[in-house]
Amino acid sequence: MTNFSHLIFDLDGTLINSKLGLHNSLDYMLTQMNIDLNGAEIVDQLIGPPIQDGLKKVLGFDDKQVALGVRLFREYYSQRGLYEGELYPGILELLEELLQQGKQLYVATSKKDQFVSIVLRHFELDRYLIDSQGAGDGGRHTKAGLITELMDRNQITPSANVVMIGDTKYDLVGGKANEISTIAVGYGFGNSEELRALNPDYFVEEVEELFELLV
Repeated sequence: MTNFSHLIFDLDGTLINSKLGLHNSLDYMLTQMNIDLNGAEIVDQLIGPPIQDGLKKVLGFDDKQVALGVRLFREYYSQRGLYEGELYPGILELLEELLQQGKQLYVATSKKDQFVSIVLRHFELDRYLIDSQGAGDGGRHTKAGLITELMDRNQITPSANVVMIGDTKYDLVGGKANEISTIAVGYGFGNSEELRALNPDYFVEEVEELFELLV
């Protein structure tokens, strides 16, 4: 058991298994752009960083294609995709217990701001959180920058008692950049070997292990 006072969670792949909605949003985008590719083949590579960065790096889109791709992706996602997911089993019980223990709970995600509040309400996560931080228009924020913004706004001083919990390298790099503890979760969308190579303070394979570690 650890004794963290402030816990910052990633959203997709950490609290919510959102792969279906993201996959379907990608398929819609690819179909509308006449690109013969299955979203399932690339969805894991696009989770974590801002969607703009992923489209450039994974699909080689130029700026014009990125703008169109983001618009089409969000067209589906905003109407259907953001609801096509489910909480990982045990997450609500974990958050409830942490809240009862007086822990300060937050979310930092690269998901666009306007979607974050909708998703948190839909999955009834908002009642556990003090605050959340999403990305603004254009995807200009790194995960480290989002964490910094969240911490500054809530006057959270960097220390080992503050922890970033996430499933991708962006969460771990962002936590380390802010001089806070890090927990990598292996049940999400990230690569376990890649996560371990970044030397997080803790690594867990399942939500049950996360519960044991935190509670």
